[in-house]
Amino acid sequence: MQHTQAPRFDRSIRPLLLLTLWLLLLVPATVLTLAQLPLFPWMPLDGATAEIVYAITFTGTAPWGAISAAAVILLAFIRLSHPQAIKLLLALALSLGSSLWLNESLKTHFNEPRPNVLFLAEHKLLDTDDFYRLHKGDRRDVMTVLFASNASDLPPMSPRVANHWQQEVGLSFPSGHTLFATILALTASWFFIASGHWITCSFLGIWALAMGGSRMLLGMHHSQDVMAATALSLPLCLLGILLASWLGPKLFRTRQPQSD
Repeated sequence: MQHTQAPRFDRSIRPLLLLTLWLLLLVPATVLTLAQLPLFPWMPLDGATAEIVYAITFTGTAPWGAISAAAVILLAFIRLSHPQAIKLLLALALSLGSSLWLNESLKTHFNEPRPNVLFLAEHKLLDTDDFYRLHKGDRRDVMTVLFASNASDLPPMSPRVANHWQQEVGLSFPSGHTLFATILALTASWFFIASGHWITCSFLGIWALAMGGSRMLLGMHHSQDVMAATALSLPLCLLGILLASWLGPKLFRTRQPQSD
């Protein structure tokens, strides 16, 4: 397979470019957090805009998030050299794998309710403490019953958004969707930047930024959840890249033929 060619850039500026991309992703949620400007319930949840926002969040929701990651890896094998694509695959596996453990550990430690759950509690539709004492399956059952019996007390929302509220019943801090999207965007950009594929890097950055926005607009996360996830993404990204650079040659070293 022939790989597309693009202008290459000096390796010495690659860390600066990655840092710049990370800061651009970090600024919006940081500003919203410092200004204490929540995005929920700013947007109607039953219109075309809500459907577009949900479509963005859908690309990071399990199991479809795996398809998003697979699409980026496939693009890497098309546009990058084979060794670089292999390194990208390994770096993503390491950084995303570690992020899953860290995300769940932090959620359990901080025990922060989601904005939509706080909204329902403010309207006397459930008790936050009682809700989060339940296992996830039981929380989903509570939400399903609530939507079936108190539909008139809920804000109007599309069937997809309503189903998302009923299925996404975990804790809030940090945002797992944002952590996934920013790690994927930053890690992939590290390799695409080196080959000068700026359009790909720009698209990944916009997608990661939109992912964080979608989580806030749908009432799934506070701005500080998105800010923290974005902040964590860079060290996890770098960890994956460094380990991939170290492990790659060891794992994929070709065997030298033994002399007689």
